[in-house]
Amino acid sequence: MESLDEDLICAVCRDIFVEPVTLPCGHNYCEQCVNDLKRSLRETAGDDDDDDEERTLTLCYTCPLCLCPCDSRVELKKNTVLHNIIEKYQSTRDTGIECSVCKGQQRLPAEKVCVNCDEYYCTVHVIPHLENNTLRQHVLLNPVVNSNRLCKVHGKDLELFCVTDGTALCVYCMLPAEARHLEGHNVVKLSDSHNAFKEECKVKLDKIKANLSKVQEGLRKLEEKSSASKEDMEKMQRECTKVLGRMRLFLGFEEKAWQKRFSVDLVQEGHSGRQKAERMNRLRKRLLEAHEALLQAQHVQDPLMLLQTLNNTDWTDLFDKQTCENQISEAIELNHAKPTALSKISPLLQSIHKTFAGDDIVLNSSSSHHRLEFNPERTAVWLTDDVGLCSSPVSTEEFYCVMGEASFTYGIHYWEVDVAGVQSWAVGVSYSCQQGSGLCSGLGRNDLSWALHYSRNRRQFCAHHDWLQFTFSDGGLPARVGVYLDIDSGFLAFYDAVSIEHLYTFYCDLQAPVFPAFCLSVQNTAGASQRMTISNPVSNRRQ
Repeated sequence: MESLDEDLICAVCRDIFVEPVTLPCGHNYCEQCVNDLKRSLRETAGDDDDDDEERTLTLCYTCPLCLCPCDSRVELKKNTVLHNIIEKYQSTRDTGIECSVCKGQQRLPAEKVCVNCDEYYCTVHVIPHLENNTLRQHVLLNPVVNSNRLCKVHGKDLELFCVTDGTALCVYCMLPAEARHLEGHNVVKLSDSHNAFKEECKVKLDKIKANLSKVQEGLRKLEEKSSASKEDMEKMQRECTKVLGRMRLFLGFEEKAWQKRFSVDLVQEGHSGRQKAERMNRLRKRLLEAHEALLQAQHVQDPLMLLQTLNNTDWTDLFDKQTCENQISEAIELNHAKPTALSKISPLLQSIHKTFAGDDIVLNSSSSHHRLEFNPERTAVWLTDDVGLCSSPVSTEEFYCVMGEASFTYGIHYWEVDVAGVQSWAVGVSYSCQQGSGLCSGLGRNDLSWALHYSRNRRQFCAHHDWLQFTFSDGGLPARVGVYLDIDSGFLAFYDAVSIEHLYTFYCDLQAPVFPAFCLSVQNTAGASQRMTISNPVSNRRQ
């Protein structure tokens, strides 16, 4: 029977024959398998560019078993005898249960069922259970509809129940050789435990219902909490948006008000200056008249006229030095309307002004490269032209970094960097101020620093942090770069401090403390002799 099973299997699909046909060599295959061989042959021949005669000779496929050539144009006939044998064979051996391992279009009927594996096997697929030492210990039975009702040890119907172990047993499990369920165990008929099983099922069902109810209640609470949290966040977002909108409106009003106030103050200041100048010019005119008259009086011969000139009462105050100085002081210190613009700045704007007043940045010389030099205040840095100290002759671009001396732990910080005339630079923040020799891979090119780079040769900016790299072209090189750092909110912004235009913003989780950091990067440093300077923004002067 096993040999017959093997003879009824197609050598191509490894399944029982379906509509078998016979090749000229005498071997049999499924009709669909032969059609697949022909179709594969046509697809291969269709890609060739040979002539018709050569193509006709190549339209032959070979038998998979004996490799005998078969003309694809020959119409094969169905093997009726083999087809009838297969039908009779299946009808005599059909148990109504198919092999669960066969994967073909037509599964073979099951010959055995393994109670342990809970699988049905045909004559071919049951062979491992007959040869493997481990699988031979499994219980093989004739196919049954439901193998779960059989004992996995003895293959008999489960008719008993051990209350002590809570397991179903067959009658063979109660033999003296199977002493596991004899002494001290309460064994009853399986049918007698039906009511007990129903009661236990009810108890477990009640527990499942209770747990399901708790899960539903938890989902409801979670949904309510999530909904409330979402509403709170949306409300906070709307409030912040409104506040920021009011602030923008307020700043617009204040800007116009300041422009008006300062214009009034400028007019008043100009008017006061003109009044002072007029008083000084009148005094100067009288002094010039007196000076000219006295010069001419020296040449007058009439003593009476000379006496009248000397006793001129209009010039009495001009002859007294103290009186003249008092008039000059009065003209300079002439009272006028006090400026109103500065006195009317609101407390809110005064607080904002203090926030954006800037931080005193003092550079840490111990964290810098030996080619960097500083001014005495350590608010400016530049690269020396000592090319003999360059330690990397093969590098096309080197980085010379320096950190700030003081770190920032919390709050809002702001500073500006003068980069006018610098060929290539980087500005940002870093966790560590230990620079070592100073020659490193560059500021921002690791996970410990954030930086905005600029290269004049490439005429582009590049924001760097670890693997993040965002490059964009410059709209004009800024002469001064502003840096805005909010540690608590976690963002670092760069902008053109002259035109007040945004350049780039990092949104990050900053772990304090962080240090302000600066980097001069020069391409082909061996030929660089230009002085490059980073200035302290608080002094508001160019170093």
